[in-house]
Amino acid sequence: MKGLDKDTVVTHESSMAEYERLMKEPPEGLKVPFKEPRPEFYSVDGRSVVTLVRSRSREEGILEGLRAMGGVGRLVDGVDGEVLLKPNCNTDDPYPRDTHPDTIRVIAQALIDEGFPAGRIVVGETSGRARGLPTRHTLENLGVKAVADEMGLQVSCFEEGEWVTVRPPKSLVWPEGIKIPRKVYEAERVILTPILRPHSTATFTMSLKLAVGMLDSLGREWLHDGIDHVEKLVELNLAYSADLVIADATQVITGRGPRLRNEADTGVIIVGSNRVATDAVGVALLKLNWAAGISTMSVLSQEQLVIGERLGLGSPWCGNIDLRSLNLAGDEFYEDVFRGIIQELGGVLENRH
Repeated sequence: MKGLDKDTVVTHESSMAEYERLMKEPPEGLKVPFKEPRPEFYSVDGRSVVTLVRSRSREEGILEGLRAMGGVGRLVDGVDGEVLLKPNCNTDDPYPRDTHPDTIRVIAQALIDEGFPAGRIVVGETSGRARGLPTRHTLENLGVKAVADEMGLQVSCFEEGEWVTVRPPKSLVWPEGIKIPRKVYEAERVILTPILRPHSTATFTMSLKLAVGMLDSLGREWLHDGIDHVEKLVELNLAYSADLVIADATQVITGRGPRLRNEADTGVIIVGSNRVATDAVGVALLKLNWAAGISTMSVLSQEQLVIGERLGLGSPWCGNIDLRSLNLAGDEFYEDVFRGIIQELGGVLENRH
């Protein structure tokens, strides 16, 4: 990539060499008690809240989405520990393939403006094996580490830290338990900042799949052994609680290649209280933009969402979602998009905002 420090350039060869080293020196992963999932802070009458904001500004979209949810104050009220922000930094390819550094900046500033200490906000990630390791270099190349350093946030490259092993009672395909970073296990709140795109083995990437970045090398080998792949992926989400999803979908990858439209400019920010519900809305948005492998399938039949609902992680059905909408750009076409999402999720929602 142009403009990168030569000392932080990440190639497939260098990343795989680091991955092989980590395979030979896996962390111990002390066994710890399973923690029951935290309740949703923004649910209404048992329904998950998801807000879509059509805006011409990433910052405006995120902040107004948070306000429509009820603000970040209720999320951090009484929190004495850390808030962990988990981005999608699989490689050092810039947004929309990975989380935009300004997304981290805006969310962190919103927390700080509520009086939450910058030093207790953690940006945590393990980048991908194919071209992402060491994570520290990928975070530097994406500009995420620069934002964290400027704002006084912690940076946790998970492969450099401690790990613990959790055995969720509902997990069937991780018989030895799920090894996750101690930073994730001990965080009092977790905010996910996914991107949206199709995926070759999981159909789509959004918040449920972000848990792959919480695995060590041995866990990734087990995940990718070709058996029960999607089941394993979704079960990872039983090992930790996620309290808020903020998906920057202002641009999305459609996966249709360079000769066809490979990116769509939606101008939409999605903010949700639940991983399954928020992913369902995001997948519907991808489908409406003709994303490869997604546009021909029913949203409600997506395997990640079906398994997530079965495991009690949330519901993709419109009747179980309080779907809210803000059209700050005054875009008439956006109303068709919003109605299309409702239709993809199974009908018309009550109490539309």
